[in-house]
Amino acid sequence: MAAKKITRKELLKEPDEFISTSAKVIAYSRQNPKKVVMGVVIVVACLLAVMSFYAYQRHGKLASHELFDRAFQEYQMMESSSQAPTSEQLDKLLEEFEVITRDYASFPAGEMALLYSGHVLYKKGDFSRALDRYTKMQSTSLAKDGLSPLILYHIAMTRLALKDYEQATVLFDQLSKDTNSPYRREAHAAIARIYETLGKDKEAVQAYKQYLKMFPEAPDAAFVKSKIAELSIRG
Repeated sequence: MAAKKITRKELLKEPDEFISTSAKVIAYSRQNPKKVVMGVVIVVACLLAVMSFYAYQRHGKLASHELFDRAFQEYQMMESSSQAPTSEQLDKLLEEFEVITRDYASFPAGEMALLYSGHVLYKKGDFSRALDRYTKMQSTSLAKDGLSPLILYHIAMTRLALKDYEQATVLFDQLSKDTNSPYRREAHAAIARIYETLGKDKEAVQAYKQYLKMFPEAPDAAFVKSKIAELSIRG
């Protein structure tokens, strides 16, 4: 059965919801002026809080980026210099990165500063503190956004520097099996070097052969072949 068509006259008799609601609001405001004023104050306060938060975020991103960019430029200059950095230069650069990490921990620049503070500590030979920085990087948003293999590689290298060969081998093995990791070649080579350092010549030969099998066109292929020959004779 077709629905009954409502005439224009009937429509005009229907109450206007907007007008009705407005009337109720006005009536409530007249009866409860204090509550209405308080509600308006709360809404305005919330809006101001949101605006302040976004202003702080914007200012923090800009300020932290400028500070990190300045420290990063110094780091690059130090890396490209033909002279080894002095202890004073490293200490100054470390302080710059750590200030950014402390004051802007929740911003990308603060997380990048944490990573580079680890690099500086590694250069200083302070491997325990470098490992601490790299380990903290694993819980950052940058790690979740794609830097996880890079962080894991630096943790493995620091473990190696600390002569924690067992843990270093475990981490390098993890990197070597990750087909998406850009550090697979370095990981395979590191495992072979660890075996060689430990005097496990047979395992080192196998690891070096696996390296050549995986990366036959590696730039150090000739060196690896000579290593295999040397260790095979010695073993």
